[in-house]
Amino acid sequence: MPIKPTYPGIYVQEIPSGVHTITGVSTSVTAFVGLAKTGPVNLATHILSYADYERSFGGLASYSEMSYAINQFFLNGGSEAWVIRLIGQDTKPNTLTLQDSTSSKDVLRVNELYAGEVNRYTDVFVDPGPTSSTFNLIFVSTSKSNSSDSVIEKFVGPEDTSGNPTGLSMNSADANYVLTQVNGISQLVTIEDLIKDNATLPAPTIPNHGTLTSGTISNITSVPSTTVNSFRISLDNSSPYTVTLPTTATFTDLQHAATAVQNAVKELRPADSAFSNFTCTPDTTHNTLTLASGTYGRNSSVVIRAVPNDNLASDLNLLVGQTSGAQTTAAQLHTLKGAQGGAFVATEEYDLFIADRSKREGIYALEAVNLFNLLCLPGITDVSILSEAAAYCQERGAFLIADAPHNTTPPVFGPDDMYKAILNTTAGQIIPKTSYAAIYYPWILVPDPSNGGGLRACAPCGTMAGVYARIDSTRGIWKAPAGTETLLVGVQGIEYQLNDAENGILNPQGVNCLRVLPAYGPVGWGSRTLLGSDAAGNEYKYIPIRRLALYIEKSLYQGTQWVVFEPNDEPLWAQIRLNVGAFMHNLFRQGAFQGTTPRQAYFVKCDGETTTQNDRDLGIVNIVVGFAPLKPAEFVIIQIQQISGQIEV
Repeated sequence: MPIKPTYPGIYVQEIPSGVHTITGVSTSVTAFVGLAKTGPVNLATHILSYADYERSFGGLASYSEMSYAINQFFLNGGSEAWVIRLIGQDTKPNTLTLQDSTSSKDVLRVNELYAGEVNRYTDVFVDPGPTSSTFNLIFVSTSKSNSSDSVIEKFVGPEDTSGNPTGLSMNSADANYVLTQVNGISQLVTIEDLIKDNATLPAPTIPNHGTLTSGTISNITSVPSTTVNSFRISLDNSSPYTVTLPTTATFTDLQHAATAVQNAVKELRPADSAFSNFTCTPDTTHNTLTLASGTYGRNSSVVIRAVPNDNLASDLNLLVGQTSGAQTTAAQLHTLKGAQGGAFVATEEYDLFIADRSKREGIYALEAVNLFNLLCLPGITDVSILSEAAAYCQERGAFLIADAPHNTTPPVFGPDDMYKAILNTTAGQIIPKTSYAAIYYPWILVPDPSNGGGLRACAPCGTMAGVYARIDSTRGIWKAPAGTETLLVGVQGIEYQLNDAENGILNPQGVNCLRVLPAYGPVGWGSRTLLGSDAAGNEYKYIPIRRLALYIEKSLYQGTQWVVFEPNDEPLWAQIRLNVGAFMHNLFRQGAFQGTTPRQAYFVKCDGETTTQNDRDLGIVNIVVGFAPLKPAEFVIIQIQQISGQIEV
């Protein structure tokens, strides 16, 4: 705003420079869509490492091609990804309903948070709370193949002023309302209130923790000592283990004794939930200790045995030799059986991947993501799905990395038949033709931890996405992600070893081959888009040209937002030329374009010629940006000739 001078003197005014720096966008943020062990469904989840994937989606699974692709992505240089988990109809999250104890009305619905993997189930225990109108909920997720692999969540409500749990309430106005206490906190389930009134949950008898309550302890301050400091304990029918208490000082009170016993037992077997979740609770009113196994169920038990010449078990009145199994308490047990499988049948694939866009399902879960550059659908070769995915990439300014169909090793009848078999399965009519996608053949072989390190054939898209990211960071997006520097990390071979002649048939059709080169190993050996066939003659024949154009488009789109609603005249056009030109010149200095001078490499035009008066009347400003792309040296021709001796006449 101009200064309005009012007094004689000097006025200082800061004038805007017109500089609006344009920063380049990310180039290798990759979206993966497919099956996973567990995790959120139809929700784009951001990860920065494979450890993030394991925490959110459960790691490798034999039925999940995506899990191996993401592992390969990070091994080969990827650093940022979005994951969308899909599930078949058999893998919907399970639910169960809890009823009111007096009217048998449905009052609560317990839903698995995510559709889990096949080998897990969740037990739901309902315990009575401290009052008749409250209750506690305990959720135990256990592996069907390994009962010691369990996750326990207890919800007993907030503490009162005395530090005692208040239990859970069905009254939505209470601070200990069950939905408030469980939803958003539990990593296993969500709760739905079906009636929202003060219902009372039922209380039939069912086994709970295995516990043992001592007799009255008369002189707690006399132990332990150097000769009285140990006893033996068996939890859940385990072998007996010796518990040795520290003898630096005798117990001061019952709480001191309980803490010492609990800590000593927990340290015996930290990997066993019966021991690691073991508790020892003092009852100061009756001077007793209650020892409880860390597990639930009918096999949960506590057995105490004496150590020869040591009276600690007797002094603590621990009922030596008596078997105390799971106690019958007022509780209810329900089981969420977990998923019955994650795979979907072929007829489901299209509807799952190309799902309801309005609901942001399938690939359209990426509607919630501001920017992604690469899209991988590991193992998916259906032409309808790939065509829709490529179209979506074109709309979002991204690039699809597709996999050739699996098991496409050609039959060896003769050279012509072999080439025809490869072309029919990779470069024929089954593959969509677009410059926003590339396809790779054949599948790769990687070690499979779930099979003792044996080799497994995997879709190559995740590996190549990682290679794209690596080349982007080391050389730039304008460098073709192919050649001897694109070593495929973690790959021990490829499914079919192409020779030069076979490669020479596929490459002109726009099929990028993976080769195993002597002294280098497995590498990417092609850099064409699906419109990169020689017959198509498309200007976006090569992957780096298409991706560089997308990079420039996205960067300019985000970097010119300030232009909107500015006065549409020469001062604005000059600022646009300045800022866009600075961005393009920076790319030129990095070697992104052909030419030795800026004039040869790029141009930026925004003036009265590009924006006519009619455009201005319509509120339009036109910016024209051109660049001279670098094309890869795909064919290196070396000419050799002999030097003939001089013939004198």
